[in-house]
Amino acid sequence: MEQKSNKKVNKIIIAISAIIIFVILIVGIFFVASYADKEKEELTNKSNTIIEMSKDKNEEGYEKITENVTEDNIVDDENQILDRSYGKIEIIWVDKKNNNITQPLKPVLNGMNAIKFNNTLNNFELTNEDDQSWFDYSTGIWANAMDENQSFFVWIPRYAYKIIYYSDKTYTKPIGYADSRGILKIGDNNTLIRIVKNNPGLKTVGNHYILHPAFMNDTASGFINGGWDDNLDGIWVSKYEASMEVNGKHTETQNPQIGNVVISDIVKAVSKPSVSSWRYISIGNCYYNAFNYNRNRESHLMKNTEWGAVAYLSYSNFGTGSKTITINSSQEYIVGDSKNPIDSFVYKKAESSNGNATGIYDLVGGAWEYVSAYINNGYYRSPVNGGTAPGFLLENNLNSKYKTIYSHNDADKGNGLYNSNDANANYLANCLRRGDSILETSTNGYGNSAWNINASLFVQQDVPFMLRGGDFASGVNAGLFSYNCSTGQANAADGFRIVLAFK
Repeated sequence: MEQKSNKKVNKIIIAISAIIIFVILIVGIFFVASYADKEKEELTNKSNTIIEMSKDKNEEGYEKITENVTEDNIVDDENQILDRSYGKIEIIWVDKKNNNITQPLKPVLNGMNAIKFNNTLNNFELTNEDDQSWFDYSTGIWANAMDENQSFFVWIPRYAYKIIYYSDKTYTKPIGYADSRGILKIGDNNTLIRIVKNNPGLKTVGNHYILHPAFMNDTASGFINGGWDDNLDGIWVSKYEASMEVNGKHTETQNPQIGNVVISDIVKAVSKPSVSSWRYISIGNCYYNAFNYNRNRESHLMKNTEWGAVAYLSYSNFGTGSKTITINSSQEYIVGDSKNPIDSFVYKKAESSNGNATGIYDLVGGAWEYVSAYINNGYYRSPVNGGTAPGFLLENNLNSKYKTIYSHNDADKGNGLYNSNDANANYLANCLRRGDSILETSTNGYGNSAWNINASLFVQQDVPFMLRGGDFASGVNAGLFSYNCSTGQANAADGFRIVLAFK
């Protein structure tokens, strides 16, 4: 009887001990977790330069990365000088809510056909948007598409960027930045001196990146940043400079009588390889023809910000990685620099925006390219060359999603000859703009101060319309960051490029 009682007591003691041990374990776990959380909070608060990375899925199904934006002490001093001769471009992909994502947004085809490059046949072939080999921007393979006219287009996905400036071409010593805080110079003890602010309305992404304005909804700012009327997944840029077809056959634009015309049921603008580009055309007709190429896909003459979007992506690690694009030196203005498309894809690929056949051609050399940008300084030939009828460039003098009007200094009345003073004054009057590869990638508006000794000749006086890229005879003047100015009249060396922008 006593033995049974002892056994019962022992069981009760064991049960109580187990409960006590369990309670102690629970309290210990809670204490450890609380201590870990407190320690983590303390570590995070030690420095506001620590970036926390958290992974999740956005609405499009892409993995996204969220960064805590750092806050730096910045001193404003517009009298400081920053040499912007050498720089590298950093790019991050973003979704339409400006979340940082690990892969670019998928191309929106809107009835166009996906095409991919076949490395065995050395040519493009039809595919579909579910093909995993259609594109891979991480390895420099850009998405291509073909429309019902057999015109080629290349996808430039939505992204944000920042620029880091270096002391020389070795790119070892950073000296400044162009980012969402402005143009910044690195001072003594790593202090930051802001020498130029940014245009209002630009969007900050992540750790001081700028959403490239070509993809942003810019309506609230009156399109002063060169944006669109909605947030875009990306833009489709014609793979080649535009060329002319009459009744379905390529036509050489050998003079203004042939070239300076608008499209019709018979005359078409196309983006096809191995033919001569459409030249001898005024900027007004370039604007009209690009705008009416396909209204269902919001076609338009390439804007300066869109040129900048292509240039920055090309110069990033998703393109050539800062390697200079080879000039298209065809004296016949043959797009792709070869009358044989396969030769263009194989032997002239260094002339494309990413160093391979999937990139954009003719950005350097070929013909100078009109972009939809100008100053409204009263030059008497502007209405004639730009066109004032409905659908033409100077139908009105208002910024829109299709064109950007740059500022000019008060002394520029449009009745003088080209000169360095007005060129530099107009250049500085637009110093707050970002993404158009002007002030960020050059040091003055008159000369060869753009990256890679490219031309930097800003619009002014009797040359109020902007050109980009250079022609075959430009030499070092030609380049991704080259800009020039024109009267806007039809010229043997000037052509244009079409861009599509739709949701």
